Amino acid sequence: MTTFPRIALPTALVAVALISGCAAEPAVEAAPSAAPAATSAAPVPTVTASQEPVPTETATEEPAVAESGPNEADKVFASTLIAHNLQAYDLTGLAGTAAGDQWVRDFAAAYRAEREPEVEALKGWLAEWAVEPLQRGKPMPGLISDKDMADLAASAGAVFDERFTALMIKHLKGALALAKEEKSGGAYGPGVEMADAIITAGEKHLKDLQKFEKSL
Repeated sequence: MTTFPRIALPTALVAVALISGCAAEPAVEAAPSAAPAATSAAPVPTVTASQEPVPTETATEEPAVAESGPNEADKVFASTLIAHNLQAYDLTGLAGTAAGDQWVRDFAAAYRAEREPEVEALKGWLAEWAVEPLQRGKPMPGLISDKDMADLAASAGAVFDERFTALMIKHLKGALALAKEEKSGGAYGPGVEMADAIITAGEKHLKDLQKFEKSL
């Protein structure tokens, strides 16, 4: 049998063969990375009994509150003020013919016009309540005496203006006192409203009269 002599391969060729063999092997895929941990679900808030929605109820109309009837303060106010306003008619009526200054005539006319609706309202209240008005001349705040009224009626021009202004200031202060008593003690709505109006307008009138008096 013929034998062949063993041929030694160069070291370099052996290395190449080994490298080629390794390259021929299939590549091993990297293991997939672990899936991200699932996030925990948001906690469901608990609702306590006090937080539970309250069912809406249909609003029911409340019965209208009846207006309070007059008390004793209302009756005194109405019965006194009507007599007080009638004396204001006397004062302002004289100014229309005897006043010397046009300002006095204008003031008197405006003041009388304010009193007229008051007198009509007061008449209606007193009739409804079966209350008699206070007799004229009876004591009341700001009452002008008969003598003072006679002296005023006997004067004219600048003398009248001076007397009228002084008496009108006194009379107006009386009206303010009556109105303030009604506002603090009255229960009848329209009566208290009238008192408010008298105070608002009366305080302005008082300042105007005092200013005019200083100019005399």
